[in-house]
Amino acid sequence: MIYKTIIKAEDLINILDSDDVVLFDARCDIKDTSYGIDAYNDGHIPNAIFIDIDNDMAGAKRPSTGRHPLPDPEKLAEKLSQWGVDNNKQIIVYDDAGGAFAGRVWWIMRWMGHKGGVAILDGGLSGFLGSGGKLVTNQKSRDRSHYEYDCKNEMHVSIEEVISAQYKVDTALVDARSKERFLGIKDPVDPVAGHVPGALSQPLGNNLTNKGYFKSPEELKLIYSKLLGDIQADKIISMCGSGITACHNIIAMEIAGIKNVRLYVGSWSEWIADPQRPIAKIDDN
Repeated sequence: MIYKTIIKAEDLINILDSDDVVLFDARCDIKDTSYGIDAYNDGHIPNAIFIDIDNDMAGAKRPSTGRHPLPDPEKLAEKLSQWGVDNNKQIIVYDDAGGAFAGRVWWIMRWMGHKGGVAILDGGLSGFLGSGGKLVTNQKSRDRSHYEYDCKNEMHVSIEEVISAQYKVDTALVDARSKERFLGIKDPVDPVAGHVPGALSQPLGNNLTNKGYFKSPEELKLIYSKLLGDIQADKIISMCGSGITACHNIIAMEIAGIKNVRLYVGSWSEWIADPQRPIAKIDDN
């Protein structure tokens, strides 16, 4: 079976030792750059490879970009080759944040043109442990492979497309950040608070149950139907602070049957790089 959105812990445990499966540990803390690798070294799911959200899943920030531009595909392909990943492996990604960071890996691998399935572990690390899984500290040695990429640039939009989409009635810009950040009450991450005028707020936590699992396809379909109405999937743009957590909403919509939603990679951190761009806040509503 090929997993394309999420995989349950019980199913992962059954295929954990398969040579056809590559498991990535994507734990991350945007305020603590060493958290992910430290957590990985303290204990990770057997056979997992640590993948760095800031350095592997993003390129260098420039003055006009958001905090997490797309990575150089050639450099990423070389890393994947070193890790023994080829284009046909089943990739599974986990974190300890409800999929907030694993979702970025899911999206990037699809953008790279990965032919095998890519899925995130539903329930993350706690779901694995709750299903009887055990953590290890050793790392599995892997033979070098050859990763071939074919970037699908139709999966993301430029800032020009976002600017033109702001007030179109048949287009939706969906923001995955917290309500606090979206409304401009307080932003602990970016120097300017608020949102792109016309954007819709859909904090990624709305996709999850109170135990940290994705809601059912039916529940997610209802949530997004209420939010988006009859707007077509190819007219939906997902954004957040820097193109990381926006991928979580894309996964949720995919589960709900709303496929091929595009990502605004630069997101809010790119939008505010130009002080001439308009900003909406709660006081403006």
